[in-house]
Amino acid sequence: MPIGLVYKLIITDDHIYLSIKDIGILTYDKSGRFICKVGSIGRGPDQYIDYMDFAVDEKNGNVFIMGPGKVKVYANSGRYIREIKYSEFIPFVGGDIDIYNSKIFIPDFLITGDSKNCWIFLDTLGNLIQAKTNSVPPFKLNTGLEGCIYKFKDKIFYYNLYNDTIFSISPDLKCKEGYLFAKGDFRWPIGKVETDAESWNKLFKPFKMFETNHFIALVYGFHNKFGLLFIEKETKNTFLAIKYNGELSEPNLVNDLDGGMSFGRDINYYAESEKEYLVQLVNPIDLKTFVSSNSFIKGIPKNLDNKVEFQKFVNTLRETDNPVLMMARLKR
Repeated sequence: MPIGLVYKLIITDDHIYLSIKDIGILTYDKSGRFICKVGSIGRGPDQYIDYMDFAVDEKNGNVFIMGPGKVKVYANSGRYIREIKYSEFIPFVGGDIDIYNSKIFIPDFLITGDSKNCWIFLDTLGNLIQAKTNSVPPFKLNTGLEGCIYKFKDKIFYYNLYNDTIFSISPDLKCKEGYLFAKGDFRWPIGKVETDAESWNKLFKPFKMFETNHFIALVYGFHNKFGLLFIEKETKNTFLAIKYNGELSEPNLVNDLDGGMSFGRDINYYAESEKEYLVQLVNPIDLKTFVSSNSFIKGIPKNLDNKVEFQKFVNTLRETDNPVLMMARLKR
């Protein structure tokens, strides 16, 4: 099945899930073989209109699709199971969803300025287990970005733009300060945001955060820079993966193993059987453009044989083929 714009990628121990524009959510096995489509797009009671955000219960393969005020639940076969309403606790679309210890985690990133809760936990039947009350007084805003959630080890993490705290939530659902964003004029203001170029560029924009065993990673924008920052947990040393293009920049974690494409702003983290990976979907046309560039042709990676194999693989692709999943295993 032809794949266009991919909204979200989820990798589990057994499967790969993609939410794709105008198609919906598709399931593949780890070799890339298509398994099934999860439900279908439409306005029927067993269909979904919104599917940019979804989550998978790795214990049974059930898929939870986020929509305005409700979550649609599907079996691993793609069959519709039930609908779960959450609008009583989070009136606006939460912005993301995850499954944490067989509980539904729905965050609210305060993008309406008057959020009742920062997040809620529901059981898989839709009953409220816990709600984290929002401590930020109501405010009016004219623009804003969402926050972020991610899982690492046995904890789930949450932040929004209007708190300094990155919350760490443990299996007993107790939360505490995991990390802190430093205070300063570069932090997102509570209230009106000045949108002229100078004011906008001064704001710190944390787009995505994740952890590995040894690093905290942050994709961010600041002062016309878009970078990928790694902070070593043990030493607190920082490493910036960034590529300049004139006055602008992009996240750019260089692939010096086989000289292949770098990891950019769509980088993701995945762990399986104590092994850690960085993953990213790449379009074949971008791969083919890259291997014909001077930077690839003249580049000397650590393993020249792997460079040759990489080029051979790219040459087998057509520009219109489906995206390729790029993976790099993390070591120390």
